[in-house]
Amino acid sequence: MLAIHPNARTTPAVRAEIARSPEPSGVLAQRFGVSTETIRKWRKRGPADCQDRSARPHKLPWKASAAERAVVCALRRATGFPLDDLTFIVSHFLPHLNRDAVYRILKAAGLNRLTPADRTRKPHSAFKEDEVGFVHLDVTPLPKLQDRDGVTRKRSLYVAIDRASRFVHLAVKDDEMAASAIAFLEEALAALPFRVTQVLTDRGSCFTADEFETACRRHGVEHRTTRPYTPRTNSMVERFNDRVQREVLSITLYSHQDLETLLAGFTAAYNGRRQRVLKDRSPDLVLRERLRAKPELAKPVTKPPDPEALPKALQMVAAAKEV
Repeated sequence: MLAIHPNARTTPAVRAEIARSPEPSGVLAQRFGVSTETIRKWRKRGPADCQDRSARPHKLPWKASAAERAVVCALRRATGFPLDDLTFIVSHFLPHLNRDAVYRILKAAGLNRLTPADRTRKPHSAFKEDEVGFVHLDVTPLPKLQDRDGVTRKRSLYVAIDRASRFVHLAVKDDEMAASAIAFLEEALAALPFRVTQVLTDRGSCFTADEFETACRRHGVEHRTTRPYTPRTNSMVERFNDRVQREVLSITLYSHQDLETLLAGFTAAYNGRRQRVLKDRSPDLVLRERLRAKPELAKPVTKPPDPEALPKALQMVAAAKEV
């Protein structure tokens, strides 16, 4: 691929023609619309060197001395700290080195990427085995659709998924406020056929509000939140949101009522679908096995699912395919 500067006035073919031409520099400059200095430059290089050269300096000035760079590299090898932590430590005795300077030092020494053996952080591991009742909650925006009153607007999808059985419950709400999150929590507690003991959420404003914390305590549910910038902690529900995006939201729909019907059928199908992570068992089957082994985890009264949810959703999918 040719390396030509985006503001270049000539091409390699024109430059080669300039280098071979015996005409005066002023004539060539007028013909090609460039200065005489440009003509002399390409004549000096010759027809074999007509590409733009890199403007990067051959030697970059260092903000740190050789001894200071050696200290930073030794500290990185000894501790294995990430860049931000290393910069925080270095700034105490080398205050003129900022984060960019430390990164340049590490990159020049080949230490900008640590091997797994050098890392001091614990490696990511799978979820530990929990009993039924540890539920992941999340909220994700839905596309703009027509509401019952004929107004086109966005709504939000709330998801609850049990960590042990992958049993899910979905609901569509008007917004991502604390009142909607509390309403969904109460709906999930009524619909899930087991006692919810813990809920895990991200640090969204609807889940960190005092009202939501109060609702969790009122129902005897322990509320946990993920650490900042660690979405992998709540990855189970995040991956389920991706599944909803692929399998539900890819279907052409015209109203939120159709979407709610389709989501209800999708929930029933998902809970009855065999999954590889559950050793080819469905969430329904795993849940029955868990509750049979520990009956104290089951709820005496549970809101039964709609038996017509899946047939209605299949009819809507067939109609969408015809369209």
